[in-house]
Amino acid sequence: MQGIVKNSIRCALIVPLVLAPLSGVAIAQEGEHREEYRDVRLLFHLVQADGFTDEDPEIADVVAEMRKQFNFQGYRLVSTLVQNIVLERTGYGRLHGSGTQRIVVGDSVGVLWALEVAATAQPNSPTIRIEVSLTNVVPWNIREHARVDPVERYLQTSVTIRDGQKVVLGSTHVSAEEPMLFLVVTPGFDPGG
Repeated sequence: MQGIVKNSIRCALIVPLVLAPLSGVAIAQEGEHREEYRDVRLLFHLVQADGFTDEDPEIADVVAEMRKQFNFQGYRLVSTLVQNIVLERTGYGRLHGSGTQRIVVGDSVGVLWALEVAATAQPNSPTIRIEVSLTNVVPWNIREHARVDPVERYLQTSVTIRDGQKVVLGSTHVSAEEPMLFLVVTPGFDPGG
C-alpha cells in the first residue's frame, strides 16, 4: 500500500512538471505569431505646384516646408491615395510586403499611373523602408492588340521613414508644359503590430 502511495505522489508531481513547460511553449509561440504580420497604412498625397493661391488644410504642413525649398507660387492637392500593406515575416526575420494602386489625375493630359510600393521593416521597429515607383499605365489598343506608347517611369525612390512622419518622396511632371507634381507619403503602423 505504501508503494502505491509513493508512486501516486511521484505521478502527481511529474505530470505538472511535464505539462508546465508545454503551456510556456504555447505562450511563447503565441507571442511569436503576433510578430509574423504587421499592417501598415501608407497615405499618399499627389501635390501639384503652380500659381494656386488657395490654401488646402489637408496639405498645409507639407506646403509650408515645400515653400522653404522650392520656388513655386502655390500648391494644390490633386489626389489622395491610401495603400494598405500587410508585412509578413520572411526567413531572414524581416517583414516584407508590397502593393500596387492606380492613379488618375483629372486635369493632366489623361495619364493613368501605377503606384508600386515595396516595404520592409524589422519586427517592433518604429521605422519602415519603402521603395516607391510611379509609372504610367498605357492602355492597350484593342484593334491592334498592342500598346500605344511605351511605359515610362516618372519617379523611383526609396526611403526609411518613421511611423507618422510625412516625407516628400520626389517630384515629376508628364511633360515640359505640365505643372510639377510632388509625391508625399505618411506611414501609419497598426498599433496591434
